[in-house]
Amino acid sequence: MIVDIHTHVFDSAAHFGPELNADLARCGVDPGIWGNVEERHLETTAAADVAVVFGLQASATGWNIPNDRVAAHVARAPHRLLFFVSVDPLQPGYMEELEKYHRDYGAAGVKLAPLYQNVHPQDKRYYALYQYCQKHGLPILFHTGTSFVGGTPLDYSRPVHFDAVAVDFPDLHMVLAHLGHPWEGETIAVIRRHENVYADISALYYRPWQFYNAMQLLVEYKAQHKALFGSDFPFTTTEDSLRNIRALNAVAPGLPGVPAEVIEEIIHRDTLRLLNLPNPLKK
Repeated sequence: MIVDIHTHVFDSAAHFGPELNADLARCGVDPGIWGNVEERHLETTAAADVAVVFGLQASATGWNIPNDRVAAHVARAPHRLLFFVSVDPLQPGYMEELEKYHRDYGAAGVKLAPLYQNVHPQDKRYYALYQYCQKHGLPILFHTGTSFVGGTPLDYSRPVHFDAVAVDFPDLHMVLAHLGHPWEGETIAVIRRHENVYADISALYYRPWQFYNAMQLLVEYKAQHKALFGSDFPFTTTEDSLRNIRALNAVAPGLPGVPAEVIEEIIHRDTLRLLNLPNPLKK
């Protein structure tokens, strides 16, 4: 089974605020290139058996993707999509929103982004979320590493900060997205220390040399069993991610390759079991 642990849906015209649009313009990114994200999501994630889907609530950087919109999208293909709720600790009632979408909409996990939300990972507002998620067995997928957004401290995205969270919440299942690039080594140091902390390799193949070295480091630390497949749709697609991850060693001909079995094990990892997620294929 292939599980894509990292996919987004949104309507950029309706859900992106001025801060986010300004950041995209500064980086030369036209949201129009993604087309109809919801329709393309249904089409392109079919390359995986199951895909986790989320939006993002982050008022500090202009993200306002309604959770009910994401839940409705998942309801279009409940046999292969899983809904993760996103809540913004800067907004009043964020705990009530978490409880509502967990209880009434069947959210299977949570998406948080300290860099985007302008909240340190060890902030007491997040700790209330962690307590709820640990109690109810909800995994959290965190954006970690760099981003194009501005106006918030990059330090909030350092993977090392999640080490302390894992110490305080040892039963909380966490996924550190993007292997924490460019701090891949820091991410590997964290995930190999904690039984319930993992990383995904989404959106890394764009930088082939960096990705190759990160994967070699993952193998050298014998932490490859803690890596999960993800795409980061719509910034790439599930199919493109699978193809380029499998082509990883082409970037360094003549150098030791990452074993093909390691790559396939990551692609076919039993992510649902590891994160205690329901299997929509069995509904």
